Amino acid sequence: MPDDLSPAARDLSRRARSEVDLDAGPSASTLDGSFDGSADRPWHSWERIPAEVSVVLQHHGCVPGEPFAAGAAAPRTRRRGDDVFQRANAWAVDPTRLVLIEAIRGLEALDGNRFRPNTPWRLGVSTHPFVGEVRQRSGTVPVDDTAAGGGGPDDASGGPEIIELLPAPVRRQLLTTVPEAELAEEYLYQGSRKGIPQLHEAGLLRAAGDTMIALRAVRTIKVPRRMTADEAEVALAAAPWHVQTLTARLGAVEHTELTSFEQDNALAGNEPPQLSGGDAGRRALT
Repeated sequence: MPDDLSPAARDLSRRARSEVDLDAGPSASTLDGSFDGSADRPWHSWERIPAEVSVVLQHHGCVPGEPFAAGAAAPRTRRRGDDVFQRANAWAVDPTRLVLIEAIRGLEALDGNRFRPNTPWRLGVSTHPFVGEVRQRSGTVPVDDTAAGGGGPDDASGGPEIIELLPAPVRRQLLTTVPEAELAEEYLYQGSRKGIPQLHEAGLLRAAGDTMIALRAVRTIKVPRRMTADEAEVALAAAPWHVQTLTARLGAVEHTELTSFEQDNALAGNEPPQLSGGDAGRRALT
């Protein structure tokens, strides 16, 4: 991997993302999309950050022990000349700071389109401490009537954005606090037991300038005997959300550069937790 390929500090620079109109009307529904198994793959969720990375971040105090909300993005493979490398990123919010993580490692070709790592992960960590008052709100918010039955605003676009799945009052708070996000991250997972959906967990981050708002929202259902997976999906789509938001002003950013352990030296016991009461059916919305 060339020396000039280093993990870029994740500053609050503008990123191209679609915006959701405050007056767009009813929310979309999870019935308008589908869940796959990607949340169980490395870097596809906060809990699935590779062990050789997470132990280094924890050792240097770069990540919260119990984040308010946190997520990660799937690695992307890139080529520059003869060099092939992989980038990944993650984010976390706790009551004192916002942490942004950028990771990069080199790859070498095996055969065909298969590659294997030939360097450790090089990590760029940007920490934005909060200044002044940190405001938190929580409450239970019902879904919009139409959202419970599908037919949301983006039926023809291949699936809704996660922010569109939230009730209108929640969207309004997010978009009023940060109307045009320079940094926007999100996730939505579905937790299942024995193949029956029982839980949705959503997380969002929006930031611009020195203002940030993070959200964590969870909804669950009780599954009676003989309920089918399709029936559970409909019931879960109609369940109210328990919503928590955290709003803060960002202070001066602090940058740290680290290197992960080699894969072979990773702590074997550092396995990511599963959803409480769930099986391996934690799935991300697609």
